Amino acid sequence: MEPMIKILLIDKSQSEFRLIGQLLSKIHHTDYQLTWVDRLDRALEEALSDDFDVILLDYLWENGNGSDILNGARAQGCKVPIIVMTDEMEFDVDHSAIRYGASDYLIKGRIDSQLLERTLRYAMERKAVELKLAKLAHYDPLTGIPNRILFRDRLEHAVELSERDGVGFTLMYLDLDGFKKINDTFGHDAGDELIRTCATRLCECMRKSDSVARIGGDEFTLLLENLDSPTDIAHIAQKVIEVISKPMQVGSHQVMVGCSVGIAIYPEAGTDINTLQKNADMAMYQAKQQKGSRYHFFTEALNHEAHRQLLLETELRAALRREEFTVFYQPRVDIQSGEVRGFEALLRWNHPQRGVLYPPDFMDVAEDTGLIIPIGYWVFHRACQDLKVLKEQRQMDLSMAVNLSIRQFNDDKLVERIASIIKDVGVDGRDIEFELTETAIMENIEKVALCMRALSHLGCEFSLDDFGSGYSSFMHLQRLPISALKIDRSFVADILNRQEDADLVAAMITLANSLNKTIIAEGVEDLDQVDLLKKFGCDQVQGFYFGRPSERESLWHNSEVPVSSHSSYGEVRVSQ
Repeated sequence: MEPMIKILLIDKSQSEFRLIGQLLSKIHHTDYQLTWVDRLDRALEEALSDDFDVILLDYLWENGNGSDILNGARAQGCKVPIIVMTDEMEFDVDHSAIRYGASDYLIKGRIDSQLLERTLRYAMERKAVELKLAKLAHYDPLTGIPNRILFRDRLEHAVELSERDGVGFTLMYLDLDGFKKINDTFGHDAGDELIRTCATRLCECMRKSDSVARIGGDEFTLLLENLDSPTDIAHIAQKVIEVISKPMQVGSHQVMVGCSVGIAIYPEAGTDINTLQKNADMAMYQAKQQKGSRYHFFTEALNHEAHRQLLLETELRAALRREEFTVFYQPRVDIQSGEVRGFEALLRWNHPQRGVLYPPDFMDVAEDTGLIIPIGYWVFHRACQDLKVLKEQRQMDLSMAVNLSIRQFNDDKLVERIASIIKDVGVDGRDIEFELTETAIMENIEKVALCMRALSHLGCEFSLDDFGSGYSSFMHLQRLPISALKIDRSFVADILNRQEDADLVAAMITLANSLNKTIIAEGVEDLDQVDLLKKFGCDQVQGFYFGRPSERESLWHNSEVPVSSHSSYGEVRVSQ
């Protein structure tokens, strides 16, 4: 007999409680204990009690709905999967419930014992995987504090609460002054110890309701909820500077660092997480320009950045007219056979004054201004043309991966234009793959889903880029036509040096396999990484080890490198 499974039922109806109990009694190989709560005001406390293995939640109530329970459970780190129950299938309810953290849903009146058992077990198994990934992916292994991913989630939650309750909060960006010199002088171990000490000091001087995160080498963020008084904020910033600036013992050496603090107050400095982060970062940069450890509030005076963006927008428009853009390609290689399966199209800008520019140098402005739409169509057209040439020259089955952003999905003519380009160039839609980020999918899932399904009818496939670097529901991964998951290069970089990173990548590959998705590792730079990824069961790899991004004419010359010391193929196979 398997261990007893404890279920919490949150439902106003006693008849539903009896029905669920009857269905559970028909499952003979497992014992279930069913606890019933019939009031929403008691539900969250019970859900967070750690007394249950799984929760069944009636979503619609006369005096509200289950979204508050889901939101509260997610915000307070509930480790128990929650399955939503509704009277009938409603897309809005389904979308909102999953967005707030539901593991699955059931439709009342259509539940039998077999479906109930399968749903319960699936939810618990998936939650166990989620918790493992969360532990590995959301906390900085060096300091044990939240990393960039978890920080963004908490910042997003702070914005949602502020919008709902009308309260402010403060975001601080902190960068250590003098860290590089200490790291270079005394070594990386000393640098690591310094970072750990700074993290501990920051956590000790914050309230329990505040959040401290490490988002980079020597960069931290502080999220101070229910605090928007400039005077109080200035006192806290000064306190942070004083705490960090105290001498600290690193090995046998006593060292000192300072810090620069940028401050962005919601909503004055922005009403969305990207704007708040950008403005806090701008304020931190301004603080760093001053002598000694300083803090600086974001003000409109810092908006000289807007003038730079205006100039860049003008130059981007001119670049389209003058055909200053070009497309480079990086091979994607089958890790078992060593064959090139396809390429990813990567945009470059040959700027007349600044030389070759990469997407991070201009893509934000392209997105903000909408120029990403014509640029995106140009890239797709060029990539299709080059794919056709490559297939004709090499007589090989090749695919082409092209990035799509959320702004492009907002173009009502996206599907029509894509279909037109595929037809005009004469490529097979089945050879086209669109790469999407988790952010793009979750920002407007209804719109994205409609476009994805329409493009699927053309034969196009989809991959999820930067898998693991954001929040996506496993249910959405299964419902949307996503065939491949790409592991973000930041996770691959240290799989040989950090056991935590290796465990995380192995878990991601296992998860992808269980979802029947192709798994692709980005940023592969040496043979040992290839061998380890092959051992984990990765399907395809991409990175400098197999060739730097090149123009079409140089692709094959730059791609002939060994795949694995244990491979019978010996090198990337490129038919002549």
